[in-house]
Parts: sequence; structure tokens; C-alpha cells
Amino acid sequence: MNVQLNTATTAKKQAIYESTLRLIREFGFHGTPMSQIAQEAGVATGTIYHYFDSKDELIVDLYHYVRERMQQEIFEGNDHKRSYPERFAAVWMNLVKYYIQHPQVLSFLEQFFSSPYVKDVYPEDRVCFQDEVSVFLKQGIQEGYIKPLDINIISAAYIGTVSATAKRNIHGRFALKEEDFKKMVAIIWDGIKN
Repeated sequence: MNVQLNTATTAKKQAIYESTLRLIREFGFHGTPMSQIAQEAGVATGTIYHYFDSKDELIVDLYHYVRERMQQEIFEGNDHKRSYPERFAAVWMNLVKYYIQHPQVLSFLEQFFSSPYVKDVYPEDRVCFQDEVSVFLKQGIQEGYIKPLDINIISAAYIGTVSATAKRNIHGRFALKEEDFKKMVAIIWDGIKN
């Protein structure tokens, strides 16, 4: 019975997360009330408050949920037997493809990192964006593959081009092919390689 309860809890929370992502993409943080999330998720509003004390808590928890799900797909093919430049390209392409397949995640993350919620995850005493991608890029700097620049500059070049590339595809302005991905990541690599 306990396993069934955990499965039901997980399914309800996932429905809440996915509904929140869809609604935030359409209406933004402030335009998405808890009642609308509950309706979209097919749960009672009280059910949401059973899992989350507030909408703020839901949004911060949703950030962690999104990061955890993304990490596996982004770092697929990040085999340490491959060279760092190959892994650099694979991670970049995986991230672009993930955002194209999950535009609601891209929208959520852009809003999240432009909001006060980011301080709930990254307090003032911690460097912002200490995520898996930054750790991967820092490794490239430490091992001499990437120019020894501030990680914020390197991350902005890497993540910024990911977002811009994905948005062009999502909005139908540019239909990316595998060869296009390779050309674009080569431009990024040429700009930051040591």
C-alpha cells in the first residue's frame, strides 16, 4: 500500500509540475494562480497546498525538478573517453535539442533567472549558476581547453547561444538540422577554446 501511495503522490506532483510549466509559459509567474494550476493538473487546490505551502515554494521546487530532469538528457553522450571538445559539442547540442523539445522549460528557466526566486536557490554568499553546465565548463578551463576567463563570461557565451538557437527553432524562424547544430557549436568552440 505504501508503494501505491508513493506512486500516486509522485504522479500528482508530476502533474502539478507539468501543468505549472505549461501555464507559466503562457501566462507568466504572476498570471498563473494556484487554482488554475490545480484545474490544469486535475487535482483539488487543497492537494497542491498539501505538497507546497505557497506558490513561491512550488516555483522553487519546480526549478529543482526541471534541473534534475534536464541533467540526464543534457549529459547523455558525455563519455569521459571522448575528447573534451567532443563532449563540449555534445552537451551544447543536447541542451539545444532539449529546449526545442521542451519549450516550456526554456520559458520557465528564463523567467526564473530573471526573478527574485533565483535568490532562494542561489543566496548572495553562493555564486549564481553553480550548475552542472558551469561545472563542466570550469573543468574545460582548468584542463586548459577553454580560455581562462571568468566562468560567467564563458557560461553566457555557451548558454546564451543555446537559448537563442532553440528560440529561433521553436518560433519557426530557423529549422535546424544536425549539420546546423555542428556548425553553430563549432563557432562557439572556436571563440572560447584556449
